[in-house]
Amino acid sequence: MSNIFSLHLMVLVLLFTSVALSAQTYERSFGLEIAPHSGGNRITSSGGTLITALEVQDSIESGLGGYGIGLLYESRADKVGFTTGIRYLRTGYEVVENDLDGPTVGLDTRDEVTAQYLELPFEFNFHQDMSEKSSVHFMLGVAANLHLSTKTERSTRLDGVEQGTTELPDDPEREFRPVVASLNTGLGYDRKLGENWAIRVQPYFRFFLQGNLKTNFDQLNRNYYQTGVRVAIRRVFL
Repeated sequence: MSNIFSLHLMVLVLLFTSVALSAQTYERSFGLEIAPHSGGNRITSSGGTLITALEVQDSIESGLGGYGIGLLYESRADKVGFTTGIRYLRTGYEVVENDLDGPTVGLDTRDEVTAQYLELPFEFNFHQDMSEKSSVHFMLGVAANLHLSTKTERSTRLDGVEQGTTELPDDPEREFRPVVASLNTGLGYDRKLGENWAIRVQPYFRFFLQGNLKTNFDQLNRNYYQTGVRVAIRRVFL
């Protein structure tokens, strides 16, 4: 009950802040954003898995590159502003049992896990003007990430010969968390391209505060994270 109350309180504070900033806004914008990233994950367990098993699993997993695409609205009042909107996120990781790229004897497998989310962000921007046309900012915010799908594709090789790739069926024992909260932070640079247009480059870091699965005693869970660069073209309204 306390978690629900805290979530509602946070939403009310963010809404109040956005209304207060909009009341004294001198710049608004809509933007189209693309954000390639390098992904990773932190493996956790609810207690039913030995630490050695976690270490072994961590040693054979690695993050994958991905991307995001977003439609955003931004409001700025002097040195403080906020960004909200909607983003599509594609991320994931791979599990390599043996060195699939080297000469081996026997069966080798590589599982590529791809997760898709719809992100609803609310991010504060703290601006510092460098000139009439350029500025820098620090971004800090949170987001709700709605789970769309997760699929696993397995590539196999037998005695060094490629056997093909197949999509594995969903595991009925795994129940994905429908909404995952994340913490977003980054540093950005804005440059005006004229009176009505601007471009933004923003290196960023996103960390999922919850695991991708609902709590399960005997299953491994993963907190995704991404490090990347957002590039946005913004239509500015003064």
